[in-house]
Amino acid sequence: MKSRRVDFFSNDADYECAVLGSMGFSTKCIIRHTKLRPGQITYRLKRAAIRRIDYRDGSSETATLVMRSMRTAIDKEVVDHLKQIFLQ
Repeated sequence: MKSRRVDFFSNDADYECAVLGSMGFSTKCIIRHTKLRPGQITYRLKRAAIRRIDYRDGSSETATLVMRSMRTAIDKEVVDHLKQIFLQ
């Protein structure tokens, strides 16, 4: 397979890798959405200075935005789940 330059602005797979990586998704998930190989994903995230751990530990700006915007929907899901588990 011929290698190519990484281009986050012109290549959809490269961009999607950066987006999904910044949201903390696993390599397996990124593979499913981009068809990139694990080494390609690691390389692209390193080039873009994206550390999935920053999302997972809540310290990235993306994590803060997601927590703020999704909180109401997630609260409802968690409450419904807990009621189903504990109030049967």
